[in-house]
Amino acid sequence: MFRVHSVLIIAVLIVGVINSTSAQQKLENDRRYNAITYVQNAFEYQMLAKQAYRLARVQLETGLADTKWSADEFQIEADDFADKPPAVILDVDETVLDNSPYNARNIIDQKNFNRQAWNRWCKEVKATAIPGVVEFVKQAEKRGVKVFYVTNRDDELKPATIENLKKIGLTADKHNVLTRNEQAGRGDDKLSRRAMVAKKHRVVLLIGDSMSDLCSGMGTKNQKQRNSRAAKISKMLGERWIMLPNAAYGSWERAVPSGRDALRTER
Repeated sequence: MFRVHSVLIIAVLIVGVINSTSAQQKLENDRRYNAITYVQNAFEYQMLAKQAYRLARVQLETGLADTKWSADEFQIEADDFADKPPAVILDVDETVLDNSPYNARNIIDQKNFNRQAWNRWCKEVKATAIPGVVEFVKQAEKRGVKVFYVTNRDDELKPATIENLKKIGLTADKHNVLTRNEQAGRGDDKLSRRAMVAKKHRVVLLIGDSMSDLCSGMGTKNQKQRNSRAAKISKMLGERWIMLPNAAYGSWERAVPSGRDALRTER
């Protein structure tokens, strides 16, 4: 009888180890796993984010000194900004607020992005600050620069977004947090909301984690067209546009080929 019990216990332990190993493999095989663990654990990510905002602090001073300087492509074309007070525009998610816990939950629960779950996460007001952003914003405000947050969070998330920005130490209200509302003409391309800022301010810097945070024409599903458009205006990058790393998600996903077509074994 003792031997039978021992065999059963060993069998249960083996099954437990197998199930645990299988669950671990499922997590690690999720396409998002490396991206999120990189953000949450790698010091390299911390340094990249801080590096981006250190560059932003330098470029802010350069832009403030030159009234012919604008980061908004349409404002540059109109050439009507020299006498306007300065402003900077930042995206929110993965540029100011770190939402990696939401993505980690999805990986663990084996779920894809879901608007309702996303809204619940935003209303928890638990997102923390991207490294370097608070110091940059404080410098901008000290220099008399108006800071705007242009986000593709829906209008219903505006109160929670304002609360979360305040929670990490930033000044936020209904006037400088510009959310999305398709019916009201504030689409996810952010052009209309950047134009709202550019109407009264000289846009010194644009900061985001996706090219769509910085310029037009990035919503296409044609990768060649998207890359060509980005290449033509990339001279602004690192000068008037500051880019944060985000391998987890972004407008770039729309233009990525599927399966093996997205991989190159030769340049």
